[in-house]
Amino acid sequence: MAGFFTRGIVLEQRKEPALSRDLRKFFNVNTNNITFDHTLYPPPNELTPEQVIEIARRANIVDERDGIPLYQKLMMAHDTGVAAVVGDASDDEPYISSQINPMLKKPELTVQGLQLAKTAVGAKNVFFAVYKNITDLSVKIPKKIEGVEVKRIRGRYPAEYRISDEFQEYRPILLIGVGALIHLARAATRGKVQTSCFITVAGNCIANPTNLEVSLGMPIIQVLERCGLASEPNTIILGGSMTGISCKDPDNTVVTNSTRAILAFNEDTKDRNYKCIGCGRCVDVCPENLTPFYMNKCIEHGKTQELYFYEIDRCIGCGTCSYICPANLDIAANIKAARATLPRRKGVKPGAAKRS
Repeated sequence: MAGFFTRGIVLEQRKEPALSRDLRKFFNVNTNNITFDHTLYPPPNELTPEQVIEIARRANIVDERDGIPLYQKLMMAHDTGVAAVVGDASDDEPYISSQINPMLKKPELTVQGLQLAKTAVGAKNVFFAVYKNITDLSVKIPKKIEGVEVKRIRGRYPAEYRISDEFQEYRPILLIGVGALIHLARAATRGKVQTSCFITVAGNCIANPTNLEVSLGMPIIQVLERCGLASEPNTIILGGSMTGISCKDPDNTVVTNSTRAILAFNEDTKDRNYKCIGCGRCVDVCPENLTPFYMNKCIEHGKTQELYFYEIDRCIGCGTCSYICPANLDIAANIKAARATLPRRKGVKPGAAKRS
């Protein structure tokens, strides 16, 4: 297991100044106050597991981590049983602080949501998870939030896939994004339906990098203009700089439950698109011990069936191969596109990691 933590890569985080700034609001007036009758339920500390799950369903809460409705995650964990619920504030990709910032700015709601999730699944323990390798902080991350221990996730990027290893003694665990926990607390106390999400807006084109709570359905261009465009971006990324997707039409693309960030860059692309030099750096840093170099070669030459030999099924899409590539090849995007065209092999879970 010790060797597992040596792979991956340490990324320059660039969390500031967005992380230390106040969490701002940007709402559509006609959607902000949608509620259901929460007075039909007991106070939050008297709710049964079934009632918490029902509240999550009525509030239409979606976990920003994976895009899965929260009530489905709670129901499954309730049926199978878990030992601990972990509020995920790992935010291990550069620029993004859309989970750790709300955790620090809204601690009471975050902990209340965590305790409600604990009730729903019958767990005995609760924790928060924060990435350890964040060095550019202007704020101090406490060891406890409202009495709940904050565990620092060790190892290199991607930390999100290592959280379960950090909690081995508490397995099985249920990971829930901090944003979903805040929405759960609001639903239980005020009957508020989720109509917003927490996002980081940053990049070298943004005049005022910040974390926002934004209405779902808000056009991307409106959010960018809210934070101020210092220059015209030629690249807009929805999500993390490592795993996000390119936004070509910000006027007609809107914020969704899983929009963790909007990053706007003006980049010099003249040094892009070199040929692969076979240096093997992508192999050295792959956290799943795969060989992205060979997979990319197979894709380039149309030998897609050979990708099974290189275990393309186990790719977790972290983007470290593209990040480290000195030729600036978008290896991760190539692998992702190739996987989408291949039939899934029976008995193989996508992104499953082999632990030693």
